[in-house]
Amino acid sequence: MAPAVARLLFLTLAVASSLAVGADALRSLGVGDGATAQGDYAVELDATTFDAFLTASRESFAVVEFFAHWCPACRNYKPHYEKVAKLFNGPDAAHPGRILMARIDCASKVNIDLCNRFSVDHYPFLLWGPPPKFANTKWDRKQEKSKLKLIDDGRTDERLLKWINKQMESLFTLDDKKYENESMLPNNVSYPKQVVQAIYNVAEATAHALQIIF
Repeated sequence: MAPAVARLLFLTLAVASSLAVGADALRSLGVGDGATAQGDYAVELDATTFDAFLTASRESFAVVEFFAHWCPACRNYKPHYEKVAKLFNGPDAAHPGRILMARIDCASKVNIDLCNRFSVDHYPFLLWGPPPKFANTKWDRKQEKSKLKLIDDGRTDERLLKWINKQMESLFTLDDKKYENESMLPNNVSYPKQVVQAIYNVAEATAHALQIIF
């Protein structure tokens, strides 16, 4: 196989992979088929989208909740988690671009290895850290100098936000609202949907260009 043809074949496969990841992530965000439940603000990911999504995220920090859909405690906790997620995720967020709030269902077969990567031993299980530090990473409680931290006091929305405020030395409250001129603030805001949509658009355009070349 000629080197030029080999390079084109490799690029084609890479683009196809990017399109698959992008499409799955968009569906998990409520774009296209398989939309998330109305009113959800936390981004529900799975093992096929997790690493790419966290790598692409431009938020300073992320909170990832590992849960099981059959778990009564998780069902009771979800409204608390969503109330905090509403402050940071979505177009109406009071503090966009600061924290990515995500969820992983460990009861789904596709996520078993992912949950084992982070030594999940109870539900709900919450981890905190810079988004890229979650990607392609293994974590356990015994690790020293890890950028990821176990949130050990987030049993209610108030306690979770208090924990976050302590880490960021911030004063966020559950009653915070979005300012009308929020878009004018230099926060380098990037909503989760926009991040994945941009990745997907670039990959799709590249795939179209390759079709023309062939």
